Amino acid sequence: MSLLESFLLQLQNYLVASTENNHNIIRKHTKKLETLGDISFPSKIDNWHRLLNKDSISSLRTIFEYNKVDIEQLTSKSAEWTISVSDIRTTESNVHLFLNRSGETFRAAICGALTDQENYGFCKIFNYTICIETTVPDVPVDDMDVSNLRIHILEGVTNNFIEKFTCKTASDQCSKITISQSPLEKANKFILCGPVVDHEGKKSTMVAGDLFRKRMSDMRMMAQHKYGVQFKSNSPWEAYFAKLGRACVTIELLSNRLQKPIKIAENDLQTANKGASFIFYNCARLSTLLREFDRRITQNMYPELPSIEFVDFSLLDQQEEWELLYVYIMQYPMILRDSVKDIEKGIFNPHNLVIFLSNLCSVFSVYYRRVRVLTDAREHLHGVIHAKIYLLKALQVVFHNTLFLLNIEPIKEM
Repeated sequence: MSLLESFLLQLQNYLVASTENNHNIIRKHTKKLETLGDISFPSKIDNWHRLLNKDSISSLRTIFEYNKVDIEQLTSKSAEWTISVSDIRTTESNVHLFLNRSGETFRAAICGALTDQENYGFCKIFNYTICIETTVPDVPVDDMDVSNLRIHILEGVTNNFIEKFTCKTASDQCSKITISQSPLEKANKFILCGPVVDHEGKKSTMVAGDLFRKRMSDMRMMAQHKYGVQFKSNSPWEAYFAKLGRACVTIELLSNRLQKPIKIAENDLQTANKGASFIFYNCARLSTLLREFDRRITQNMYPELPSIEFVDFSLLDQQEEWELLYVYIMQYPMILRDSVKDIEKGIFNPHNLVIFLSNLCSVFSVYYRRVRVLTDAREHLHGVIHAKIYLLKALQVVFHNTLFLLNIEPIKEM
């Protein structure tokens, strides 16, 4: 169980003496943390009826009356939990909690990501085998129409999720799920995948190979515009842009809810590729920054990175540093689980990963521009450099694990 999930269960148990975790009564915030806090929950008892005995709450007004909780004692009580609360603010209908942004909170969360590495964010929730089938015809990928391509891409992503969330000791009994563009009477379980449509809203007749080549050309043109360099069609960069083009198509076709049709902006380079290129650029930027840190160590400009237990994470006091940790490292395991846990009901949300990466890149991009990570090699600055590098290494684990699920190779340069 993740650090944040443990805290949420401890909080819930304190409030209502229940550790049932199949609800969203306690909200995890991702925006405006300075004003809304990190977590909030409703104070009116009616909002909690799913967890409570209805007969016992008829005369109660607030959730604090149910378990005779003194909200003022929550801060001191939380000192015993995985994360402590530093401040509490109440409104007429909600309670807002501000978590303790201590060095130990940073250390625990970063340690979790760096220890688990490629397994960070994943938990084993399926104890049986899940088999994915599709209605896609057996033809080469480049010859598929783009609606079948969307299903083909989704099949790969679905299998990646299932592999990571299935117990190694899962039973051999296979639960079959079919991915299709329309409901299937013969399939007991299916995931609907909407078609790809053109600018007129009609089902696109484009084939996958043409879309791949178009996005490859788009990515090359964007690189030429950004760096002012002409890339010849037969240069060693050609395979690189081909890979970027295919990755761009994956991001594009999974960028909204599966059940909805998705529109291809074939000749609108800015609309079609802005999101994907922004993700890839920041993935490369993060990789480049960490490589540069290693280079400075080999050239004796910086000392070796110390073991994490000797790093002072209290030096991380920027708002974006807490946001990167809390929203994009600590909440990551719960985002993954919530995306796949109801797959047998036909509910699967890989578009959450695209939104997650886009938002992560927005915060990281602001942080990268505003805060200089690799400062001068002065001894009194080594501590804060090391704390930042550990945070960014943990962030890279999250970045790479998400790209793995999408069958996209991490972008190291762009």
